[in-house]
Amino acid sequence: MSFFVDIVTEDSFYENLTLGIVKILEGTPCVKNVQVDRRPGCDRNALASWEQRHCCVMPDDLRNFYASIDGFLLTWSLEISGEEFPLGRLEVGSLGELKRFVGTKEQQSEAEASLPENPDLPSLSPRCKLFELGHCGSSKVYLAYVSPEVDPGIWLYHEASLRWLRLADGFTKYFRMLLIHLGLPLWQYCATGLPMPTWVEQIYLLVGPNLLPTTVKPSQSVSRTLWNEGSPNAIDPAIFKSKEFKQRNVRKK
Repeated sequence: MSFFVDIVTEDSFYENLTLGIVKILEGTPCVKNVQVDRRPGCDRNALASWEQRHCCVMPDDLRNFYASIDGFLLTWSLEISGEEFPLGRLEVGSLGELKRFVGTKEQQSEAEASLPENPDLPSLSPRCKLFELGHCGSSKVYLAYVSPEVDPGIWLYHEASLRWLRLADGFTKYFRMLLIHLGLPLWQYCATGLPMPTWVEQIYLLVGPNLLPTTVKPSQSVSRTLWNEGSPNAIDPAIFKSKEFKQRNVRKK
């Protein structure tokens, strides 16, 4: 099944962006109140200002994303015994929320004194530029610029164990992971194999058992339907350019 179209309307843009997950959720009996927050894109001056302020070049896929939509939010609820419970939250903050994280002097000093042996690993040292993309429990998700020689990647910093766990090589892959995991609680823990509370595991067993690494034979679920019936391709960057082009035409009118 393909969701890509030649003429990009606002509806088709969001359908392409989410790989059809909205229709799949809306067609699932136990899922209620699927809401997508629709936002305009950022202008080029705002993107250029961000890069100048932080002295770094934004990855192309992330730049294309913000040029088309200033952040993303999709929420949905699960109905159990006639009562709705807010459950799924798929979120990417706005450009204004993509701020650099600067640790305390103590954190920076400790990081400088114990730099990781692996030069590709992020740290709280001021040498590494960290921009907060989201949070997961007490942990945080960062766009990390480790060094000029290493392409920026997306990492989870697990504060309880002071560990860095790589989530994705780039934003496109991270966004697809967000969709596949349906924005379930602590999905970044699930993706990196970190232990989750029992109540969270119960939610995964109910909604997406195939997402749990311990599940051998997953049953049919919302997330599995997305795998089976959704587009197998990665998010097409062309949809961002099409929406940006359409927005420019609207402004001219």
